[in-house]
Amino acid sequence: MADLNGRIALVTGASRGIGAATAKAFADRGAQVIVVHRSSAEDANAVVAVLPGSGHRMIQCDVSETADLVRMRKDIEANEGRISYLINNAGWTTLVPHHDLEGLTDGIIERNFRVNTIGVLKACRELAPVLRADKPGGAIVNVSSVAARIGMGSSVAYCASKLAVESITQTLARVFAPEIRVMAVAPGLTATSMAANWTEEEIAKRVQSNAMKRMAQPDEIAATIVHTAADLTYSTGSSVLAEGGRLLY
Repeated sequence: MADLNGRIALVTGASRGIGAATAKAFADRGAQVIVVHRSSAEDANAVVAVLPGSGHRMIQCDVSETADLVRMRKDIEANEGRISYLINNAGWTTLVPHHDLEGLTDGIIERNFRVNTIGVLKACRELAPVLRADKPGGAIVNVSSVAARIGMGSSVAYCASKLAVESITQTLARVFAPEIRVMAVAPGLTATSMAANWTEEEIAKRVQSNAMKRMAQPDEIAATIVHTAADLTYSTGSSVLAEGGRLLY
């Protein structure tokens, strides 16, 4: 695996869970990391404090808000001048059984798409200049979900929002080539705060539907994200599964 010394990774939703684990995985390989959070400054600072190496910092940004993204890009232009990797990890969900369409309110539908889909597209658009400034060119990894493939997840809206991320990945891979590679990583059920939406009984049922018979740990997904960003240098426009063999069932 390549040493990432001199490379800069920006990870959204990095104050906890997969995002925090991804920040650490990049730093462990020598990269400088920008930890992005929406409203968890204390948690984000705690992540930065334990990262190995130097130059790491935290930025507040709501990725669904264009003004926040523009402010963050200008901050990077004035400081680092570039980023090597954009990891669009920020996401949101809440549990609504698929048959309960009345419970799938406008607010739930709109928030799923605003954060999970629109935020990803806006971040790619607004941060493209600082990715292009990196030489020999940067990479984007959009965190999708196996829910995009199987139509099963925390809600109908969540599944649809993550399928849209896969489409964005393919489309922008053509748009940004060859300077910027665009990939997706599609995790399965992972032991994060999002899994708290499920009861122990529901989790036990779901892990029986994958070959590994367990949830993923955040550091396992983080390793996949960093590998996809830094090592798959001839891959773009595709999605890497990290779902424990869920598609086998």
